[in-house]
Amino acid sequence: MAAAVDDLTLRLTRRFDASPERLFDAWTDQEQFAEWFGPKGVTTVYCDLDPRTGGAWRLLGRNTERTFAVSGRYLEVKRPERLAFTFAWHDKGNHAQPREHETTVTLDFRPVAGGKTEMTMVQTRFSDPTATANHNRGWDSSFDKLDDLLGRTA
Repeated sequence: MAAAVDDLTLRLTRRFDASPERLFDAWTDQEQFAEWFGPKGVTTVYCDLDPRTGGAWRLLGRNTERTFAVSGRYLEVKRPERLAFTFAWHDKGNHAQPREHETTVTLDFRPVAGGKTEMTMVQTRFSDPTATANHNRGWDSSFDKLDDLLGRTA
């Protein structure tokens, strides 16, 4: 599933058993996003999405060991073909703390046979190769949760 363009860029392609519209909604509907975002074991405490170009998003998640705060701004919202946004963790898992290194996530949704969608995600300019690898694992697990959500709500 993963193909690194370089050490600081992550490219993931995955097929989902859902239409592009349905998959796009899972990324832009607050309740759905809150249900699947984050690796297995992470639950959402709160989630705020304003999915329009220039709109902000943020999510606070928690697992048994710590709290995670992430936020960004939507750069492009083109339903149902493309979604792009900035992405940065907050120091100490607290939205009141400064944002850490910012990356950009771009998602392309392409319909394929059988009512499925091929989603390609590119996240770029990580600060170091370790961050790229960590996000690869996190997204892979998150996409498993997304796949489960789409199967339950088809």
